[in-house]
Amino acid sequence: MTDEVRVVVTGHDGQGRSVVRDDRPVRRFPVPSAGTVFHLLWGADSLPRFPDDGGADDSVVPFPPVGGIRFVQMMVLPDGKADDATDNVENVHLAEGERPGMHTTASVDCCVVIEGEVWLELSDGVEVHLRQGDSIVQNGTMHGWRNHTDQVARVGVFLVGTEHDGLAPRA
Repeated sequence: MTDEVRVVVTGHDGQGRSVVRDDRPVRRFPVPSAGTVFHLLWGADSLPRFPDDGGADDSVVPFPPVGGIRFVQMMVLPDGKADDATDNVENVHLAEGERPGMHTTASVDCCVVIEGEVWLELSDGVEVHLRQGDSIVQNGTMHGWRNHTDQVARVGVFLVGTEHDGLAPRA
């Protein structure tokens, strides 16, 4: 399995006609302590207004602020393949404790397993096994992604940044 990911983005030209705005390989954002790699396909820090040019803002980070949106492809690495380094990923709140990769984001995440199998671990220790084609809506809860197989899994995710009363804003 290659970890190269491609995105095609449409937009509008000066006359309002549909055009291909972008067709490119996507930048990788490893999150070692969570055992994942994010490919930020497209994002905005505020809702778009149409018609627009469909352009990508290269300054956006993988997780959105309130009102922002992201479209990512996440690779979940097999157990034991992740680096245990501590990450400082903007808009991700890592949990303290013995279960690496547990985190919370102030977002609603609509996910679909594209390839492989993953387990979504929740704060009570319950793991939900998800297979190719399964979907989940992750509503700002403490969670971690696990992969108990020997193959990398791919998950497509659309994130919407939201207010989260349980999280203090990061400095």
